[in-house]
Amino acid sequence: MRICERWMQEGTTDRRGRSHPPQCTTSREDRQIVSMAVTDHSVTSRIVAQLIESLTHHSVSARTIRRR
Repeated sequence: MRICERWMQEGTTDRRGRSHPPQCTTSREDRQIVSMAVTDHSVTSRIVAQLIESLTHHSVSARTIRRR
């Protein structure tokens, strides 16, 4: 009953909330980032961030690029 009530109220059956925010890039974008870095070692994270922004129309920080 509690699970059914939780589903009706919250739309999920998870007991815990997320400990981290959702990713801002998709797995496809992550692959694009990695391929850009592998093909051209002189490219900086800021340049890759600008390229990803021009392709996807949403901003990605240089820190996110470095993490990927």
